[in-house]
Amino acid sequence: MLKPLSAPIMITVLLLAIGNLLNAAEISSNRVGGGAWSDPATWHGGVVPGASDDVVILKNDVVSFDRNDDGKVSCRKMQIDPKGVFTFKTSVGKAICCLGDALDISGVIKLDGTKSASDFFELRFVGATADQRKIKLAKGAGLLLYGKANLPDGRCNVALRSPKIGEQKDDLVSIVEADGVVSIDWQRAYIHEVKLIAKKIDNTGAKPNERLNLIDNQFTGQARVWLQYCDTPIISKNTFECKTAKPIEEAAINVSYSPLTEIKGNTIKGGFAIGITVNNQSDSVLLNNTVEKCAAGITGGYGIPNTMLRGCVVRDCAVGIKLEGASGVVEHTVVESATTAFHMQNSNMQLTHFVVKNLNPKGQAVLFDTGTLSLLNCNIAPAQIKIGVQPATAKTDPVTCVHYAIIAVKDAPADCLVDVRTTGLAADANDPNVRNTPAPLAGGLSPLPKTLNPLTVKAWTFDLKGKLLAGPEYTVRVLGPAAKEGDARPVLKTTTFRPQESAFRAMPDDTTPTLEVKFK
Repeated sequence: MLKPLSAPIMITVLLLAIGNLLNAAEISSNRVGGGAWSDPATWHGGVVPGASDDVVILKNDVVSFDRNDDGKVSCRKMQIDPKGVFTFKTSVGKAICCLGDALDISGVIKLDGTKSASDFFELRFVGATADQRKIKLAKGAGLLLYGKANLPDGRCNVALRSPKIGEQKDDLVSIVEADGVVSIDWQRAYIHEVKLIAKKIDNTGAKPNERLNLIDNQFTGQARVWLQYCDTPIISKNTFECKTAKPIEEAAINVSYSPLTEIKGNTIKGGFAIGITVNNQSDSVLLNNTVEKCAAGITGGYGIPNTMLRGCVVRDCAVGIKLEGASGVVEHTVVESATTAFHMQNSNMQLTHFVVKNLNPKGQAVLFDTGTLSLLNCNIAPAQIKIGVQPATAKTDPVTCVHYAIIAVKDAPADCLVDVRTTGLAADANDPNVRNTPAPLAGGLSPLPKTLNPLTVKAWTFDLKGKLLAGPEYTVRVLGPAAKEGDARPVLKTTTFRPQESAFRAMPDDTTPTLEVKFK
């Protein structure tokens, strides 16, 4: 973790910058290929830029920063023309460039620390106001950050920072703005007090000079990500840690209208109104993310068809997951120490292996407003569900609980099937309470969940008036092999059972049976 700048050093920086304002000049690169920042030959007129100067890196020039300007301002504003490049020189150890005002990029900024573990490259924003810390990426621009992999103690050797300076009381967040035809590729970098706002970027590879990858970075302070109308962005394996005195009224990760988004393996800790929010998405993936100590863990909706939410952990958030206007499945997800673990409005959802731990005694595992909800192998009791008044237009039971039915059949002949059916239902009627019947036996068991076609039975429902209705009785028949092809299978054994109110399987593929049928 990088340390904040000391007050005496940064006061000196500001005084030097203010004192030189009257001597400000615009200094451009040499038009013949650029060179090292500290070399006078790199600059038109042979003068190395100072703290009060505005720098322009011209087309086809590559300027490599080669100084450690920790404690002073490298230049005031910087502008990079199309096809101009600002980079950092490899093998110089620590190189820190401090900008006193806004950054306008039409070319490329590249911090590449992958060549040497001894390098440390930082682009630092030290302007006195938030406007003086803005970074604008124009069409064709690129902001590329590549830290070296596998450094000890989680260290990053590439950084983008907007630190406190002098007696500054409030954090100044640097805004990176990008709107179409831009390359943003941040990997293994340290990002402090920098908010990314990116729109209309295509990360499919179909369009040249467009990229949007945020992978294995460390975001601290109020650093966060806001994406809109982007195609296939990747936000993976990042950490977001906010320790501000006041909560941030935004999400750490906010993505909307961005199909095929991948939000995988991120860890978000504290200080945010929401850990992750996705809205108006399609075919997106939220996989193996962890959110801790935010007001809400994961939210979204307003049309998120075919969005997968799987393998996430939400801990110490008042609201675990909240969805509105959504459809799909939340599976293999844990919500711990919440007041409301799952809140849904106007949605059609299924929770599969959804686990609630340490629920607030006065809270709800499920706060249900409108729509339909199916629970499959969840450790949620009916008493932990609160159902709002249903609209007059609603026609189906709002909440249904379904259990896996793992049937063990001992000493049965080979090639038997097990058939489960609602007791008393006509033989030729469709059974709405059972799925995947009849089922084959393997090793004396009906299919486990990992086969993707296990037997399932309805256990209980809430009706439109919020009344709990017990599930029906089921008849289990063991069907022997047919005498010849086309013949009906003979019934070898028959029994009945009623599903328990709770039949949660902590390990879904545990072979412990729901019901055991014996032949001997």
